[in-house]
Amino acid sequence: MPCSPTFYRRIAAEDHWFSNLLSSRVGLFLNCLFYVCTFALIYRWVIVPVWGYEGFRLRATVPRQIAAALLASLPGFWMPIRLERPSQVVYWMLYLLVVAPTCMVSMWALEDQSSGPVFLSVCLISLFAVTGLVYRIPLLPLPRVHLERYEFAVLLVLLSTIFYAFLVSSFGFQFHFVSFDDTYSVRADYQTTLDHAPTLVAYAISWQAWVINPLVMAMGLRWRRPSWLLVGVAAQLVIYSISAFRSMFFSTALLIYLLWMMKSGRRFGSRFVTTWTAVFAVAGALQYFGLMLTPAALVVVRMTALPGLLTGYYYEFFSSHPYAMLGHSIFRSFVGYPYAVQPPYLIASTYFHNPGMESNANLWADAFANFGYVGLIVSSLLLGLVLWLYDSMAVGRDKRFAALAIGLPAFALANTGILTALLTNGIALAMLLIYLMPPAIEFEIDGIPRRYSIDRNKLHAHRTTCL
Repeated sequence: MPCSPTFYRRIAAEDHWFSNLLSSRVGLFLNCLFYVCTFALIYRWVIVPVWGYEGFRLRATVPRQIAAALLASLPGFWMPIRLERPSQVVYWMLYLLVVAPTCMVSMWALEDQSSGPVFLSVCLISLFAVTGLVYRIPLLPLPRVHLERYEFAVLLVLLSTIFYAFLVSSFGFQFHFVSFDDTYSVRADYQTTLDHAPTLVAYAISWQAWVINPLVMAMGLRWRRPSWLLVGVAAQLVIYSISAFRSMFFSTALLIYLLWMMKSGRRFGSRFVTTWTAVFAVAGALQYFGLMLTPAALVVVRMTALPGLLTGYYYEFFSSHPYAMLGHSIFRSFVGYPYAVQPPYLIASTYFHNPGMESNANLWADAFANFGYVGLIVSSLLLGLVLWLYDSMAVGRDKRFAALAIGLPAFALANTGILTALLTNGIALAMLLIYLMPPAIEFEIDGIPRRYSIDRNKLHAHRTTCL
């Protein structure tokens, strides 16, 4: 028996109400709170029992646990709801992978259960909110350097040729699949080779892996060009075969996830947090029921919980020891460095008892290690400046494509300092390439993006005729 028109109108009204809730500020806050609660459950029932030996503990009292969860949920009141600027993808990634885990893990796991970790979390949340104010600032009107499509393609090919020439000069021609069981041995060989190679080799490999290859894959994904996507994937696998960096192996999946997540620009924020909550929960459940360990190790621990724990370790160590003050880096000629090894090796040796391990942390942990709370402020302001400049350079470009282009380089911010991410991991190069990319008119036909270069003379003539 067919349903009455009233029934269909009621269903449509309910769908409209739910859609409006997802697009509202209240709905976004509830989604963030749900993510935090999911993180808390997985932390209690999966992370602590399995990875407690790495320092994941639950030492906090129940009121302290609740306070940490509420603090981690606060960004839901100001996080971007709609996708209006490309760098908002970066802002959301930092919240999900760094800010929220840091608030909870640092207050729950550290032996220091005083007000210190609480003050650290409050400062981080406050500075994260200040960084978000950049989306209220008008973009910078930059002069444009217009490249034609073939000129931009030649530029990418030329850069790739140079970068892979550096790679071959040090590593030779080799391609073989690296098992996850052999990751650390391959990385050790890779690092040993890099130590004896010119400095430009490391930069070339990093820029190709973090910027050029993802840019080619983004073109293939966004414009439905399978050949471009395959070229980018193959180029990433070549670098994975010599470096064993898992981020290179999963880079294509990350770009596909970002593109799918940006499909609904109006519900961008809610879609981002709900999909990541689902991925996080599924990975944790697979481990809890003993079905599969690898997803939980990668998604739950390595990508999400570990940045929070390392931030706590960096805070705990450098709160009672001298700051590094970039004496191991750009300020080595001006300040004395008080340690024998760099901070990542120092933290690994102190907390994981493995001097050969490199415990890279996120931009705020690195900033605290160098300058304490002053470093947190400067790093947050610099992050806001970078996001603002990138959005200014991306004006006139496809917004989703520009978001894909910065997605993988920005992922490095969850594992390294902002200066290293700008130079070594290629955020600055990504900004330059987006700036040089030819402007285009983009629209969709039957849901498929179409792209045509702008002929400025014809466009001016057309406007004159219309007037």
